[in-house]
Amino acid sequence: MRVKNIIICYSLFAFILCSLAFTQNTQKFIYKTKFKSFKVGNTKITITTHDSDKDKKIITIESSSNKWIDLIYKLRHYSTLIIDSSDYSLLAMTQKVQQGDYIDSYNATINYEEKRIYYQNLKNLINNPTAEEFIISIEGKIYDPFSIVYYLQNIDLNTSQQHLFTYYSKEKVKSLKLEILNTEEIVTPYITSPCYLAVPHSINNDYLLKNKGEMKIWYTDDEKQLPIKIQQKMRHGIMELLLVNYIEE
Repeated sequence: MRVKNIIICYSLFAFILCSLAFTQNTQKFIYKTKFKSFKVGNTKITITTHDSDKDKKIITIESSSNKWIDLIYKLRHYSTLIIDSSDYSLLAMTQKVQQGDYIDSYNATINYEEKRIYYQNLKNLINNPTAEEFIISIEGKIYDPFSIVYYLQNIDLNTSQQHLFTYYSKEKVKSLKLEILNTEEIVTPYITSPCYLAVPHSINNDYLLKNKGEMKIWYTDDEKQLPIKIQQKMRHGIMELLLVNYIEE
């Protein structure tokens, strides 16, 4: 099983590289990252459809703190998601995160026929050549939180909607309920627009994020339904992504 999973991971990397080389229909979202009232970094999210397989899309997330924040607490986030084009459900992913001295890196592949997620943690491969691996049982379609955010672009949003998702994050699979609550005007460097407010909740009405964290997403009330503001309430303040530029290629 371990050899099989290593082969799967190498195949995943090869597939990602090939896919990125032959892509079209690209969306690029450039955000500035704010904590409280300070700009602390930038986030770039790219969604591509490759012409060799129209049934799949690739989402890449690149987030980094600026040079001043790096002096205190270096932050980096790199993720690549392979998703189903029709419903944005997750097929495979890689992720590497750095928070100060802490570094985490892992891969996951989803096998819907076997109803399993194959997880492999890569952060200790230098000191321990045997990667940590385990299997998570699943039922139905699984989503990454970022794939949910951008999937909602494809739904005709209106107030009082509710959507249910099962999402995967590292070692856990959880369910959430996402509600479209109201419309309000939002100002970002890219655009000022009336927006739908989307708020995800835990199914059991508990806090969705650790340390009593909460999340909100604002989508423009137009045909593109761009997620121009993403807000996360944290223990020590509020983190925001504000759209600076949007590009279609």
